[in-house]
Formats: sequence, structure tokens, C-alpha cells
Amino acid sequence: MRATTIGALIALALAAPSQAGDWYVGAGGGASIAHDLKDLGSDVDKHGTAFNVFVGYNVNDYFGGELGYLYTGKWQVDDEDFKSQGATLSGIGRFPLGDAFSLFAEGGAYLYTVDTINGSDTDLAPLVGLGATWRVHDWVDLQARYRYMVRVGDDASNGNIGSGTERWVTDASTATLELVIHPNRSRAADPVPTPAVLPPPPAPEPVDKTFNLSSDVLFDFNKATLKPEGEAALQSLYQQIAAEQPKDGNAEVYGYTDRIGSDAYNQRLSEARAKTVADYLIGQGLPADKVSAIGRGEGSPVTGNQCDGIKAKVELIPCLAPDRRVEVRISGVKSEAPAEAAM
Repeated sequence: MRATTIGALIALALAAPSQAGDWYVGAGGGASIAHDLKDLGSDVDKHGTAFNVFVGYNVNDYFGGELGYLYTGKWQVDDEDFKSQGATLSGIGRFPLGDAFSLFAEGGAYLYTVDTINGSDTDLAPLVGLGATWRVHDWVDLQARYRYMVRVGDDASNGNIGSGTERWVTDASTATLELVIHPNRSRAADPVPTPAVLPPPPAPEPVDKTFNLSSDVLFDFNKATLKPEGEAALQSLYQQIAAEQPKDGNAEVYGYTDRIGSDAYNQRLSEARAKTVADYLIGQGLPADKVSAIGRGEGSPVTGNQCDGIKAKVELIPCLAPDRRVEVRISGVKSEAPAEAAM
């Protein structure tokens, strides 16, 4: 039986991983009592000093195993010493009470050696215990433990303690305050902060604008070549387009004429004027692939029938002036960049 117990103790020590999981070492001290010592003599001192050292491994928050050394103290019977010490092997069942406190119970065996007036003897006693643990740091616990061992003595087979035999047997208990070190126990991972939910970026502000230019400012009558004042007008137009900061968009240049002349001629003239304006804006910085020139001829007049009663050409030309125009329509979204008509 002793060989089996010693083998079990060694197996537990070897099975516990030394650098993985929550393994721990500890030591403590306190008091012991030999409960039945009064039955062994008339002059007894059943109180002693106890201390223990131990190593253990927690499989999880609820169960672990422990191997240790326990000195139950020295008692006296009629001025004769009765000492006990030995190895403990126990399973630990734990009940957590929050993050810092837990209660535990243990059950196992006490492989003891006793020294008495009768000599020394080694045997095995059942062991049970209760305790409470306070986690004061990632690596440090303080705990209080009470243990009870059944029939510790030099003749465990003595069933009649008061029989007058010379053999001494007693139940014994210890109460200890212990310091426990957990070298591999780490603090529970800090909660991962919930990423801030940012509002979606505002939708880009759309740009959709039309600029109207009088052909009479840009061109001489019946011409498609820019006048000096026409260049100044287009330079001002480009600055207005740049102020809108459009991007990912387009510019469409529409040319219109009045009704004087044939439809075919007016179509060609409106296309030429639109192209002249488009080329100028491209020269200022608008991307060529984003600018288109479209001639609308004498279509879409704005004067309506207000000039229908005028027959003389010299009077009709100024009356129809509003129909001779160039429209520049830009579209896209507003850019965050500095004012630049990059489109």
C-alpha cells in the first residue's frame, strides 16, 4: 500500500506541467490538535505547532491537485513526545466567489511518519480539508486552511484507543494560514475596447451649374474668333469654375446662334464657337477628356416672337442678341482640394 501511494505521489508531480497553466507553490504555518490524546495518558498536551509546504496545479477554476509536506507538530503524553510529519496528496475542488475570493474543499491522504516512545512508524491516514482563498495579486494568494486526518499513530490497527496498550493513535487536525505563489498565472485579459462607431462621412456635395455667356461679348457678329474682351470673360469664367472645385465630373459647352442665315450655316457657326470656348478652358487647365463642345445652331431661342415684327436687318441683329450665346454646364462633386478646376 505504501509503495502504491508513493508511486501515485510521484506520478502526480511528473504529470503536472512545470511551465504551462496555473501551477503554484506555497507555504504556511499555524496550530495542530491531537484530538484523542487524553485517552493515552493522564498528563497530555494535545496542542502543537504545524507548518506545511506544497506545490499544486489548477486544471481549471474548479479543480486541481496538490502535493505537499505537512508537519503536524509535537504533542506530549506523560512527558513523552509524540511527533508526526509526512507527505500529503489531495484533490482540490474550488468554488469561486467573484474574481478575488473562492472556497475550496480537499480530499486525499496523509503519508505520515510518527516518532513516539515506541519508536518510529510510517502509515497512511485519510485527509479532508476546507479553506478559503483571497487573490491579492496576479501572482499571490492568501488562504486559510483546516485539515483533519483520521488515526495518526504508531499502530493504526489499534481499534481500542483506551485499551491500555502501549501504542498511540489519534485523530489530528491543523489550521494554517498560507501564502501561495502562482508564477504562471496572468491577469485576465483586459476587455478589448469596443471600437468607436464613427458616423459615415458626409456624402460629397454635388456640383451642377450652368454659366451663360453672350456671344456678342465673346465674338464679333458672324465670327468664331475670340475678341480681347471675350478672353477676359472666359478667364473670369474659368475662375468661377475653379471656385466650385468640381471633381469626377464634366464640362459641356453649348453654342447657340440667332435665326439669321441658313440652318446649316448657323449649326456650323455654333459648333465653331463652342469649340473655341472649350479649347480656351482646356488651355487654362480643364482636362481635355472631360470637356465637350456641342453646337445647337439656331435652336432653343430665348427671344421667342418678340422680334417677329422687325424686318430691317440692322434692327433685327440687336433684337436677337440674347439668342446668340454660349452655355457652359459643369457637373461633378465638390472637392476638398484647394481651388483648382481639375474635374
